[in-house]
Amino acid sequence: MDRIIKSLTPATLLVSGAVVFVLGTAFLLASDATLASSTPGASGDLAQAGRWLQFVAWACLLAAVCTAGWDAIVRSEWAAGAEIAAAALGTLLLMIGLAAIAASDGSSPAGAVTSAVGVGVWALLVLSRAARVSLAEQGPAPAGPNTILAPGGRRRQADLWLAAAIGLFALAIGYGFTSAASSAGPGIAAGLLQAIGVGVLAGSVAVARSRQMLTARPVLAVLTGLVLLAISFLAYAIVAGLSFGTLTALGAGLTVVTAVELAAVIALGLAAWTRVRELYR
Repeated sequence: MDRIIKSLTPATLLVSGAVVFVLGTAFLLASDATLASSTPGASGDLAQAGRWLQFVAWACLLAAVCTAGWDAIVRSEWAAGAEIAAAALGTLLLMIGLAAIAASDGSSPAGAVTSAVGVGVWALLVLSRAARVSLAEQGPAPAGPNTILAPGGRRRQADLWLAAAIGLFALAIGYGFTSAASSAGPGIAAGLLQAIGVGVLAGSVAVARSRQMLTARPVLAVLTGLVLLAISFLAYAIVAGLSFGTLTALGAGLTVVTAVELAAVIALGLAAWTRVRELYR
């Protein structure tokens, strides 16, 4: 997985996907803001355009993963290639889920379930990394100053990978609940689980940064984006639990949720752009 952010071409594709995703989220924001518009179909058309743009963004992410995988295969690094192949499968399932949601005007339960399975594949991949890192930490290894050590003498990473895997599993379950988010209960559960999952991911990144494992400039922007994303999911859970008397009030609530999500995506996109500039130099 490290190859995706350590090579220029995959990182550039990540930036392209982030830009397209920002555009798609902006269309969804405009859709929520015009939910009570007197123009028939205006909100629905904007939302449909936004969902398809988000699908294209995930296609860019899939291209980034596949590019990194091809590089590993060319270098005959088969273990890394197998890991990236699993990541590509998870990303492909996410992309298929978004395509189903976009094709059904956002009403496809199958699309949400497929996306949840895609996130689950990523969670299994991170869990396997946690297991391998845990085994590697059992043996002795030299350490430098200011290093937090495992019992065997290695820098402690397995606990962070395990926490990230748990966060991704919670996120996957939350995505599964969105298939029934038309009612209040599943909508609240979906938002809370997704917020918890992303919050755990943010916590893992923050702890890794405090242990001097992540010292690059984009890390702070990534952490900011994850925190904002968790806030957007929490806001969604709150909106799902409220009873709005008018479309205007509902549109205002959804606008806040989408606006926070847009800020999160912008922060993550800026992190990817900073990484591209570092690799280019």
